[in-house]
Amino acid sequence: MIPSDFASALMNAQDTKAKILIVDDEVVNRTLLTRILKNQHDLRDADNAHAAFSILESEPIDLVLLDIMMPRMSGLEALEIMRKTPRMMQVPVILISALSQTGDIVSGLQLGANDYITKPIDVEVVLARVDTQLKLKRMMDLQKHAIAELEAAQHLKDHLLRIASHDLKSPLMNIHLVEMLLRDSLVDDPNSSDLLDMLQNTVYNMNGIIEEFLDMAACQDGQIELQRRAVEAAEIVPRVIEPFNLGASKKAITLAMGSLPGVTYADPSRLIQMLNNLVGNAIKYSPRETTVSVWTEVLTDSVRFHVADQGPGIPEGERDRLFKEFGKSSNIPTGNESSTGLGLWIVKHMVMLHGGTIGVVCPESGGSIFWLELPLFHAPE
Repeated sequence: MIPSDFASALMNAQDTKAKILIVDDEVVNRTLLTRILKNQHDLRDADNAHAAFSILESEPIDLVLLDIMMPRMSGLEALEIMRKTPRMMQVPVILISALSQTGDIVSGLQLGANDYITKPIDVEVVLARVDTQLKLKRMMDLQKHAIAELEAAQHLKDHLLRIASHDLKSPLMNIHLVEMLLRDSLVDDPNSSDLLDMLQNTVYNMNGIIEEFLDMAACQDGQIELQRRAVEAAEIVPRVIEPFNLGASKKAITLAMGSLPGVTYADPSRLIQMLNNLVGNAIKYSPRETTVSVWTEVLTDSVRFHVADQGPGIPEGERDRLFKEFGKSSNIPTGNESSTGLGLWIVKHMVMLHGGTIGVVCPESGGSIFWLELPLFHAPE
């Protein structure tokens, strides 16, 4: 079904007379074509290619009827120039030729002509072929217009998102500073500790949401540039784990590091971001007094990072949407944490930028094991 606004635009375009340029050195042919088309279209004419170029440069033309045999510059030479000139290259061209000029017609179509008509001119054929090319051009123009509007809307959305995110980060930082000052001044008040912890968690959650939306915009715009180097798993994983110790301890969750072999070729800051998301999710959805484990293994051409939890696992019917934009499972965070459904989508995008893969395994015994593979670093010989 055609959307109403698109259908309205199409009807308006059909009601507007198309501008047609007739290019032929013979007055008789120009006069005949003018009589055939003048009642339905807005016509221009030229008796040579150079005059035609002047018209094409000065105003928008919807269709050109171009005679092949002209003195000084032939129609084929003019067509070749048109298809190399940005302002003219998209203008539909119908060649006018004699029946004996089959080879020239083939050459013209190869150069980019849209159609042809032959002499002696058949009125019904001219009207039908002109009408077809104009309908195609209207559809192309409407498509370009729709694409331009979508791109403008996307740019506006991204711009507003960045402005809103920037304007939110400053007050959040101020709230965090106030929370720290209050914590210092109310150190002897046991009733304030829980309230300040709640305020701190709210600030952290809001800041995480803002960062995820900014990353989403960067992913969609293709603005992420990787600074890749050799990264040792044994060096990067402890840096990921350490900041989570406090939050995990509040749930009595143990963070365990297994064997960490392997050197990958990756952007270290993006790798930390990816692992932060997986470890953060594992803690977020894990019950109290369980363990979250992180380890790596070296495969033939990659290093695989594993993050395992002892949570409820991912329902089988929901696994295919885990890594999609705004994809969420039905599992509820065990500490009332927030979730945008963007984290794993962003991680997948980052992994793909590295030329890696990502997935999840849900053992029958319970829990989930999220993994990502990044290219193995090969030292230059």
